[in-house]
Amino acid sequence: MKLTIKTILASGMMFLATSCTFFEVEKVIDPNNPSLESFLSNPTLAQLDQMGVGVQFAMRGTLETVMGDFYRITGSFGREIYHSAATDNRWQTEILGTRPVDPAGIFNQPYNGFAQTRRRAELFAKSAETATILTEQEKQGIRGFANTVKAYVMLNQVNLQGSNGIRIAFNDLSAPGDMLKPGPFVSYEQALTEIKRVADLGADQLAGAGSAFAFTLTSGYNNFNTPTNYRKFNRAIAARVAMYQKDWAGMAKALSESFLDLNGSLTAGPVFTYSTAAGDVTNPFFKVANDANRPDILQPLFLTQAEAGDTRVTSKTRPRSTPRLIPTMTISFTHEAGQYASNTTSASIIRNEELVLMYAEAMVQTGNLSEAVKALDIVRGSAGLQALATAKPSTIGNKDALIDEVLNQRRYSLFFEGHRWFDMRRYNRLDKLPLDAASHQVYDKMPRLQSEIDWDARNPQ
Repeated sequence: MKLTIKTILASGMMFLATSCTFFEVEKVIDPNNPSLESFLSNPTLAQLDQMGVGVQFAMRGTLETVMGDFYRITGSFGREIYHSAATDNRWQTEILGTRPVDPAGIFNQPYNGFAQTRRRAELFAKSAETATILTEQEKQGIRGFANTVKAYVMLNQVNLQGSNGIRIAFNDLSAPGDMLKPGPFVSYEQALTEIKRVADLGADQLAGAGSAFAFTLTSGYNNFNTPTNYRKFNRAIAARVAMYQKDWAGMAKALSESFLDLNGSLTAGPVFTYSTAAGDVTNPFFKVANDANRPDILQPLFLTQAEAGDTRVTSKTRPRSTPRLIPTMTISFTHEAGQYASNTTSASIIRNEELVLMYAEAMVQTGNLSEAVKALDIVRGSAGLQALATAKPSTIGNKDALIDEVLNQRRYSLFFEGHRWFDMRRYNRLDKLPLDAASHQVYDKMPRLQSEIDWDARNPQ
């Protein structure tokens, strides 16, 4: 997935990225470095295609510090893995709670990356509005695509920030200087309400987008590259939002319009693709076996608390030839994350396995326990485990026990994919996560960025 638009849109991607006004553009036209204005004023199909691919590239993350660090931070907070960086002990101090996370430090880069992706999606949609070559249906497709991407990255962003909330109101890109006028921070709950609105708007737009997009979707969306099928991806993201809102009926409805398939492949779903081609990036989660510098080592309870025969343990982790030791910890870490076969192995964005587990949770929470057991048994069976009626008969008909089972299956099915910490937080179970040193603590949120704090101090609302 080569990105040619990333340098063109390097400025103006974030509301705080530059002190210049949005329309301070280069007057000299250079065909090798077209201005941002040229993409916003009646762009060609080729330019729109570049922008669409660029948004997908940004959504995946141009650097390891976006999605790679998002998963490592949440994986560490959720005590799934510890990122044992030999040259940077902040992963063992700040992230594990020995000292506070620096709000001006490296760990808020995913927040910036998600904000930049949101800006790219907004610019893409804005450019489509001026494109005379597009039909109204094609414009609806770009609007719906952009709003789906925005919902996805905003959810990641607010989940990192937790009760700090995020900004949801920005300029409409139509007035000079508006880029430097972001709205105030809103609560976590208000942010989820806005994210739901954006996702629902995107779904409505995709429903009126005809049979094809006017830009290229990369191979990771092979079964989701039409507006109709991409809308199913949109509804899967909407189901995630409803889950965090504890809107169980809304979650079930969104799932019914997604690509949920209780009889289908659990691996079905869009993926981030990677390659070694020039201009592309490799999978940031892949590590060679027994990596000595930056391994993602396994918190041992993932092994010891697993049910016997669970194939997810062996498919997602691997033993180290030499156990890893971390200063201040007395544990000998014998295993590491190993779910990716190579640095070009694709990574799931959201897949049917997660949808089945969300469906199970919605069924438990709405009182349909037998349907929840049916869904849980699908996931258990795929992992080589016996049905609940045989393995855990006491869970049948027991709502609390089935919630425990849902969270446990999510723990193993969605290992190191940015879910465990959020799951434990939304069920008020952060105190159940292990502390492997006396100085450790489990945070419930990332600190607000220092740049955001400074901005509000200089620009009181």
